[in-house]
Amino acid sequence: MEKKNFIILYVDDEVNNLISFRATFRREYKILTAQDGFEGLRILGEQEVHLVISDQRMPGMTGVEFLEKVNREYPGTIRMIITGFSDIDAVIGSINKGGVYRYIAKPWDEREMRMTIENARQLFGLQEENIISQFETLKSQVNPHFLFNSLNVLSSLIFIDQDKAAKFVRQLSKVYRYVLDHKDMDTIVLREELPFIESYIFLLKTRFDQNLQVKIEIPEEKMDHKVAPMVIQLLVENAIKHNVISRLKPLSVSITATSEDDYLTVSNNLQLKSSTERSSRIGLSNIRKRYDYLSGKKVDIIHDENHFTVKIPLLN
Repeated sequence: MEKKNFIILYVDDEVNNLISFRATFRREYKILTAQDGFEGLRILGEQEVHLVISDQRMPGMTGVEFLEKVNREYPGTIRMIITGFSDIDAVIGSINKGGVYRYIAKPWDEREMRMTIENARQLFGLQEENIISQFETLKSQVNPHFLFNSLNVLSSLIFIDQDKAAKFVRQLSKVYRYVLDHKDMDTIVLREELPFIESYIFLLKTRFDQNLQVKIEIPEEKMDHKVAPMVIQLLVENAIKHNVISRLKPLSVSITATSEDDYLTVSNNLQLKSSTERSSRIGLSNIRKRYDYLSGKKVDIIHDENHFTVKIPLLN
C-alpha cells in the first residue's frame, strides 16, 4: 500500500500533541485525529483506518481500554500505544488485551515514530496480501467451474463405469478435504503435498483423458523439502485454464525437481486459447510475494514461444 493511501488515526486528549503529529506526518500519510477513545471509535465506525495510535492516559477511557475495544471490533487494524516508562502495567495490558504491535515512549521521537509507522505500514501490507492470497487460493481451489465440470464428468461416469465413478468421488473428496485441512498452513513437505496433486490430476485426466499428459519426476531426496500449500495445484490450474486441450493439441504439463538445485519446476507447452479470459496475474504475483515472505528466495517465471515455466524454491 502506498504511503498516501495509508490511513492513521491518532488519539490523544492533548490538542497540541494532535497538531504536532498531523503537522509532522500529513504530507506522507492520511491523518485522522481524535481527543478521546469515544471519538476514536466513532471515526473507526465511519471509515477505514489502517493504523491506530493512542495515548495511554486519557480521561473517560484509557488507551488500553480503547485499544482493547479496537482489537475486538476492528481486528484488521495495526495498533500502537504511547506511554511513559512508569506505566509498565499499561504496556503489558496493551499487549495482552489490545493486541498492540508496539509501544512508543513519551515524549515520542520523530525519527523513531517515523520508522515505526513505516514498519507498521509494511506489516499491514503483508496482512492485506495474505488475505488476498488466501482468498485467491480458495477461489481457485474451490473453483465453481472446476466443481461444475467434475460433477458433469461424474454424472457421465455413473452410467458408463460405476467403479470408476466411485473412485472419482473418492479422489474429489480427497481434494476438497485437503484444501480445508491445509489452507491456513504456511508450508508443507512435498511428501504430503504430492498425494493431493495426484488426486487433482486424476480428476483432470478423467475429464481430458489422453488429451492431457502430466509427468511428475521428483527425487526421493527432495521429498522432505517444503513448498507453500496448493501452489503446485494453482500452477497446473493456470495451465488448464489458459491453453487449448484437444486430441490434435494435447497439453503436456511437467512437475519436476533435480538433485542439482533446490527448485521445483512446473512447465507446460504453450497453445493459448484464442478467446481465453484475461489473466489478472494476481495468482502468480501472490506466489512470488508469498515465497519472498517465507524465505526471501525468488520465484522464476520463464515465458518463451513454446513453453511457460515457473520455478518455485524448495524450502528446508
